[in-house]
Amino acid sequence: MSLVTDTEPGLIALDWGTSGQRAWLLDAEGEILDARRASRGLLAITEGVDPGDRAAAYEPAFREICGDWPVLPAIASGMVGSAQGWVDAGYRTVPARLDFTSLVPVPHRDGVLHVVPGLRIPSGDGPGDVMRGEETQLIGVLEALGDPGGPVTVVLPGTHSKWVRVESGIVTDFATAMTGELYGLLITQGTLARTAADAVPDDAAFSRGLAAGRRSRGLATEAFGARPLVLDGVLEPASLPDYLSGVLIADEVSHLLCDPDSRLVLCGDGELCRRYALALADRGVAATVLSEDIAARGLWRIATAAGLLEDRLERTLKP
Repeated sequence: MSLVTDTEPGLIALDWGTSGQRAWLLDAEGEILDARRASRGLLAITEGVDPGDRAAAYEPAFREICGDWPVLPAIASGMVGSAQGWVDAGYRTVPARLDFTSLVPVPHRDGVLHVVPGLRIPSGDGPGDVMRGEETQLIGVLEALGDPGGPVTVVLPGTHSKWVRVESGIVTDFATAMTGELYGLLITQGTLARTAADAVPDDAAFSRGLAAGRRSRGLATEAFGARPLVLDGVLEPASLPDYLSGVLIADEVSHLLCDPDSRLVLCGDGELCRRYALALADRGVAATVLSEDIAARGLWRIATAAGLLEDRLERTLKP
């Protein structure tokens, strides 16, 4: 018989979102042994698929990204647990402690995938909010910070950026900005898409966009401003994407930076975090930056608390 050791695979963890998948093969202590990324997110999987056939569409996508890894306990968070996902894992209502011992099992050919529920703020006089997947990043962030007791604002840039208030391990509030999605739509469809050229990195254009976003003439007005800047020869067509990125991020920061004195952490894609850090520094706020792979650590902690690794150890110890 053999034991699960620090160097043997112990868990498959997935961050399975709207546009893509990230998968990690972890050892029993949560260290990353292998990491993969694929574009088989919810949108690609469900396009043209009848709701009754979604399970049959998700299982091949699961095997495609990690089917050659050992058969192990598996855990996933993100849109895979939404109403259009492999299973609807539901939501926990904020304020909520970041412990997820109750997971939703999804049986498949090679075993069971355990899906993490999301978090929600119910709608009342105004609209509420929802998150799926980011809760696992939050757990990893708090561990990296030494599980602080005081208030922390965690910013998770992405297609739908999240600004999350956490205190003593409890999510007390959060807000979502569709900044990344708006950028994608504006840069691929409509007037600005026809004005822009293939993007060339231009930090000066990004800084110009940040300055425009601070002027508070309104996002729709400042976004359109990219077109006359190109027509007047002030901005190169290839620099329009970076200019627009600056406008959108500045607008998001101006509305959601509510407590500049709170500790602020950025967690996500390295280039996106760099841009947000510049926007925050422009307002005199310094941020701690953490890698998006910290989600793997959060998933490992959830799996450990739910006993998934204990089940693995018990099966391994059987003669």
